[in-house]
Amino acid sequence: MAGEVDFVDEQYALIGGGEVLVDMGQVNNLAPLSKPPSSPKIKGESQSSEIANWGEDNDFPQKVIKAAEQSTELPALLDWQARALQGKEVVAFQRYFNEESQTWAFKPVVDLDIDSFLQDTTFKRYTREAATDLFWFWNVFPELIKSVDGKSIAYLGTQDASFCRWSRMDNRGSVKNCYVNANWPEAKAKDPETIKYDVVDPYSNTRVEDVQNLKKDSFIYPVSYPSPGKSYYQLAKWNGFLTSGWADIARRIPLSKRSLLERMLSAKYILQIPVNYWPSAYKDWNKLTMEEQKQIKKNKVKEVNNQLTGSLNEGKTILVEVGYDMAGKELPGWKIVPIEQVKIDGNNLEDSREASEHLMRALGVDPTLVGDGPGKKMGGGSGSDKRVAFNIYVALLQPYRDVILEPLYFIAEYNGWTQKYPGLCFKMIEIELETLDKSHSTSKEVVN
Repeated sequence: MAGEVDFVDEQYALIGGGEVLVDMGQVNNLAPLSKPPSSPKIKGESQSSEIANWGEDNDFPQKVIKAAEQSTELPALLDWQARALQGKEVVAFQRYFNEESQTWAFKPVVDLDIDSFLQDTTFKRYTREAATDLFWFWNVFPELIKSVDGKSIAYLGTQDASFCRWSRMDNRGSVKNCYVNANWPEAKAKDPETIKYDVVDPYSNTRVEDVQNLKKDSFIYPVSYPSPGKSYYQLAKWNGFLTSGWADIARRIPLSKRSLLERMLSAKYILQIPVNYWPSAYKDWNKLTMEEQKQIKKNKVKEVNNQLTGSLNEGKTILVEVGYDMAGKELPGWKIVPIEQVKIDGNNLEDSREASEHLMRALGVDPTLVGDGPGKKMGGGSGSDKRVAFNIYVALLQPYRDVILEPLYFIAEYNGWTQKYPGLCFKMIEIELETLDKSHSTSKEVVN
């Protein structure tokens, strides 16, 4: 109705039939909107259950994906980390001791079988998908397939981590099977759509012989990055960004701004009430609770609205008092100005920036590498800062690369490559940024 006050949020209200926007002052009390995905827990279930739940309702990955997809930053930053982890390509080397320099050194391995495996598009797809699953979930589910004669491993790929669930551990603490289905949490182990894989124990010193004795040609070789206290599924380091509520704060800000803008389009004027009005008009203002202050503001806005609307008040205006100090300078007072003169933006920018900084800290990404986050501060660091930050970041990637390359080392052992080339290892070729004063070059290829 024309005579009603439309409280847009705790700072703004529309009055006068939607033509006047009232600015009551900012209130900074953002809170999480909903309960985010919590740390994965094994739901109380009977020991006869075949599947170890991933999360209380066996849908933890699905909840993580849903929460992440509502962020403008999180998926992009996870993708950035996955691409940085992959490097340029994987190359085989042989580690040996250099007698002359008395140091360990590496020389390239020139082998057609090994190089063909590493250059195959299926292996490149594996590194891409494994890197993605590692940063999203801290768990990777590599699938290995034997050759027709069973004497070698001919294929290395991945099953989507969100589709995978482990079987419950046996009495020795080993996981024997992996169930793959795209329909969790509704899916069941016995469903016709569920694919059941044998699982290799990566801790067994007879794992090669165990795979040789498998009747099935394909199996899962589990790898993950450890997190404390997790038996079946590891927990990604950035999960705290979701459980702490920062993800909800970051999501709420654009929703609030959109709602605000949509409802303010009809306004022609803005009524500005200075912040010092309230304590001057109400002597006990500072002693009031936040809720009491909010109610006083709302009552005042309704009072002003009654002056502007209704048949009995047609044509009335607001009495606006303006005072001046001894020097003739105008003191802050109520003002009504055309909406075109007021740029209503910048609200919650600092909250948005703080949420972004928490996310980058949770991911372990230096802001200079991906650009500065939202907010009033501009710039993302100099070229020198980016070069140093990138080289530091790459130097710390090795533990993660060891995770996704572990199945490759198993394949090398199974296929006899390690026997043929003692000291065989796999390194990632990538670009290391340099300064412009180094032979006028900005980059060079390095091995990690």
